[in-house]
Amino acid sequence: MANPSSSAAPAANKSHSRSFPADLPPILDGLVRHELTPASTQVRILSIVDATGTATIGEIADGLPGHPDPVGAVDVMLRLGVLVAELRGSLLDQHTIVRRAPPDPDPVAPRVRPSNLPPLAELVSSCVSREDDLPTGLERFTATSFSARLVIGPGSGRRDFGRVPDLQRPGIYALLSSTSVYVGTGGDVGSRIAGGQQPIEDVDAVVALVDDNGVLTSDDARAAERMFWSRVAAFGDRRLVNGLPDGAPVTVDRYGELDLFLAEACLALRRRGILFTRGSVRSLVAGPRAEPRRAGPLRPFNQIPDGEILELSFGNGLCALAAKQEHGWLLLRGSDVRTEAVASAGCVPTFLRSAWQHAGLLEPGVDGRSLVVTRDIWFKSGSSVAHFCSGAKGKGLAGWTPIDPDGGYDPETPALIAR
Repeated sequence: MANPSSSAAPAANKSHSRSFPADLPPILDGLVRHELTPASTQVRILSIVDATGTATIGEIADGLPGHPDPVGAVDVMLRLGVLVAELRGSLLDQHTIVRRAPPDPDPVAPRVRPSNLPPLAELVSSCVSREDDLPTGLERFTATSFSARLVIGPGSGRRDFGRVPDLQRPGIYALLSSTSVYVGTGGDVGSRIAGGQQPIEDVDAVVALVDDNGVLTSDDARAAERMFWSRVAAFGDRRLVNGLPDGAPVTVDRYGELDLFLAEACLALRRRGILFTRGSVRSLVAGPRAEPRRAGPLRPFNQIPDGEILELSFGNGLCALAAKQEHGWLLLRGSDVRTEAVASAGCVPTFLRSAWQHAGLLEPGVDGRSLVVTRDIWFKSGSSVAHFCSGAKGKGLAGWTPIDPDGGYDPETPALIAR
């Protein structure tokens, strides 16, 4: 094997180039010159590793969708000594942890991987999905579309978030002081953190959350913002500075995937002692069943709630009942909710339909014509209840008709109200 030669720049403040033995690619001007590691791939691999200080080979492969050989790219950087691997036994696999190599006091001498280790290309790597390696009749699929990637830093370094390539995509963020937290979102979440004028002072820490798979859309991020806000409110680690976000229209299935995505991120923040340090891990992973101050008190099936009882008729024979009380309107269980909201109704009714079906607060009706409320739910006003139930803006406060529980419009009125 040929001896390595150096063409290092003579001045310490200039970039150096170096070449290695014939079977190793060169590093020129800070870039690995190999077909598997173009500049964008090199930067992407190092950003994945730098996000937490380490990453598994599987995580790096997942972070390079569309790359023809992500494991081979890691192999190139390992052979050059740019990365080092923590071996368990004699083989590398998708669970092997890699990190940046420590600073080299002699940038001319390469680090050569021990000769008794096989190249990564020869490994049977389950982190690269292939359908043709499965027996007939078996199917491989991912459990969820999203993979949580967190970037955290001090409040003094907010502008640095705008320069992180991983954060130049939709995501959510939290700005934390010792007592308060601001939750937000952005289509380019790094730039939003760096240049925003959020109403919170003395920011000590910043948390950014993006999808490492790159499939999180702006609508997904807005829905996740509301869901994350609700988790923060439920756990009460800090006082929320901003009010409840609107969210965005998402399907029930998409809501479920976003919930798992946030559970993964929230659990990591708990382990770091940043947020969600109260309560149990089980409650954190499950998340709140509903947004704070939404679910009404449990009520015996034959008990009529306090307040004036009103009825809303809409759609083709659908009906909702609500109790007008001092502090808001209580939508009563058993009420009908139109299955889908119209587009002009805005994003909130659609978001809540998905959220509450996910939580079991809404269930499909027996006849399939509507969704049915399974537990009393609080709203601020009669207009907001009508907006939600009818799924349109046409029904407002004027659509409610009082019901007299002592006589009413039907002999079965008390039973109807009690249900």
